[in-house]
Amino acid sequence: MLKFKWVIGAAAVLFTGVVNPCRAADDTFDLRGPAPEKGQVFVSKGTLKISDADTTMKIAGQSVDLKITLVATSEEEAKVLAVDGRNVTKCQTKIIKERADVTANLGGQDMAHTEPTALEKETVISERDGKSWKHSLVDTKPTEKQKKELDSRNGIENDDDLYPTEKVKVGHTWQVDAAALTKMLGNSFSDVKGKLDQKFVKVEKVGDEECAVIQSSGKITAKMKDDGEPTVDVEMELKITTYKSLKTGVNVKDSFTGKIKLEGTQKMDDIKVDIKMSGPISGESTTKRK
Repeated sequence: MLKFKWVIGAAAVLFTGVVNPCRAADDTFDLRGPAPEKGQVFVSKGTLKISDADTTMKIAGQSVDLKITLVATSEEEAKVLAVDGRNVTKCQTKIIKERADVTANLGGQDMAHTEPTALEKETVISERDGKSWKHSLVDTKPTEKQKKELDSRNGIENDDDLYPTEKVKVGHTWQVDAAALTKMLGNSFSDVKGKLDQKFVKVEKVGDEECAVIQSSGKITAKMKDDGEPTVDVEMELKITTYKSLKTGVNVKDSFTGKIKLEGTQKMDDIKVDIKMSGPISGESTTKRK
């Protein structure tokens, strides 16, 4: 099957109701939030969908055109085990759910398949090693497939580079280089390029959390890796809304819409497949402190 786990990672980084409280016009806010603390536990759930995407696949000289709909879902519980300043240096992640439901229409016939990742139901220990991460499984030795998926993971990364260093007022706008996303995308991507335009539009409550509402938009290009090699060109145009807790700095709710294109070569059961895909993409996620 096609390897769509990378989409979950990309979307989680970009993401990441309600009564409007009254605020003075000159109030300022720290959008980065506080540093992480040892012992904090976060439960995250996410859904991503690529709908009715135009897809062409070439295998052994044979070409086929089809429509693909992908729904990727994930649920994780992450615990901070060690910190250094604003950076988590060690964490534990219970992967409760991580799978893709794929429906393909070929010649008017629908075919459906559900594929969990090799790490679903596993617990991963991640330790920072310089600028990269090393991962292991709790109480078990990873299979070769699990090793590959572990190599594409990241630990808990802060998103400071996406937000101003100073306190800002509602209405503040800024732009960041998409390369700021690289450390949060893990090892699945390289050569991340583009710009994100961002705006602090208002303050709202989500449940009991007072949140900064941030809207972002931009076009991002990157190389997606397959077995460690950047073999697929990816292009995404996205509009994102993030509800970021002013107390904890956690993105408690996110949603996004946009378009995605990808073209390149992937391996399916050791057979090289040329693939080209384009279609609408959307998703949402939530994160709560436990």
